[in-house]
Amino acid sequence: MRNIIKLIILSTILLTTTDANECTKCHINKMQQCKTNVHFTLKKAINTTRKTFGIKDSNVTLQTLPKPPKTVKKPKDLVDDILRRKCLRCHLTSQTVNPTKNLCLACHNPHSNKADSFKAKPSQEKCLKCHNGEFIGTDYLGKFPHDYDKSYRSPIDKDGFYPNAKDGIDYHFLAQDIHHQKGLTCISCHNKEGGKNWLKPKCTSCHQSLSPNNHKSDHSRLSCTSCHASWMVNSYNLNIFRDDTPSYRQWRRLTMQFDPKLEQFLVNALKAKTPPPPKMVDYLDNIEKRGIWYSGWKFKRWENFLLVNSKDGKIELAKPMFQYKISYKDSNSTMVLDNISQVNGKKIEAFLVKHPHTITKKPKSCEQCHNNPTLFDKTQINKTLFQGKLIDATVLTKEQLEKMQSRKYKQERAKTLLK
Repeated sequence: MRNIIKLIILSTILLTTTDANECTKCHINKMQQCKTNVHFTLKKAINTTRKTFGIKDSNVTLQTLPKPPKTVKKPKDLVDDILRRKCLRCHLTSQTVNPTKNLCLACHNPHSNKADSFKAKPSQEKCLKCHNGEFIGTDYLGKFPHDYDKSYRSPIDKDGFYPNAKDGIDYHFLAQDIHHQKGLTCISCHNKEGGKNWLKPKCTSCHQSLSPNNHKSDHSRLSCTSCHASWMVNSYNLNIFRDDTPSYRQWRRLTMQFDPKLEQFLVNALKAKTPPPPKMVDYLDNIEKRGIWYSGWKFKRWENFLLVNSKDGKIELAKPMFQYKISYKDSNSTMVLDNISQVNGKKIEAFLVKHPHTITKKPKSCEQCHNNPTLFDKTQINKTLFQGKLIDATVLTKEQLEKMQSRKYKQERAKTLLK
């Protein structure tokens, strides 16, 4: 009876207020945990981006991120503006993902615009509201994001209509993660049982009896995902351009900007007889500010992945996460920054270890690692990749690469092919 009364009280609170502080009357410990959580602070993503742009000793959170300077001379003068208006569209109090403004209901409310229901466990749809596109999340469903250009959109019905662009982008449909096929959702693995490591659950928590025949000593350092992830989203060279002039027509093929608000603005601006002033909302203070941030990738791939040595001693997959070319044109049509890709002689890029959610029971073929051109093409690695920062990892050593193409490997591979 006491639990029923408690539930009625909590339901009444949620019906009459959107103040997250009300939830703390019953869940004070949960709220305190949430306010130090990576989802609330976004500390790692913010500071990695700022450091990549040349800001040393960056240690800010979403709540302390400064407003950008008014005068722009260097790439680092734009980084906080990029974060506030381009990158941080998804956060727990964002109007985009959480119209209620209730911190708790950002995840625990199954509806996007109501404060009258809640779930103890967040739904997968709620997780994918933010975890989509170029990042881990929608790959679990087998979805690989299209490029932004209009030509990549695909009519799929007999009348030639475009597919519904959920999450602000279209997708190719590739192999789904086997755990998704079996009915597992995000919180099946990412749950409170993992304690501090809930963001990085271990495969061995469920798969405790692995066959030694399939995991020989030569592969003892390989992480599970390095073999069993069938593909991953690799997006290279994000060209970002802030334009403070109403020059919209040159971007008419790039209205699909992975941002529904910006897309609607550009569609309306292209139709208008008198072009509106270029403005985008700051997703932290919800105020429109001068300038439009356009973006587009040089290319995207789901093959020829990168292998690195992680700080944990494992051989892992890595992907480019902060690889930029930056341009800025002010309101006087002066190109203040023109295709800048380096800061202090280093490329503006960072590669991070990632665990794509595209797991299959059968591992990759041997050739996908041992004959991977991305690993063995020295020109590509030395002149194109890893010229910026490789975070919490190191490149494969000369000895490791030689071992991967050794006579022993070729003999062992020949035996398996002859069976």
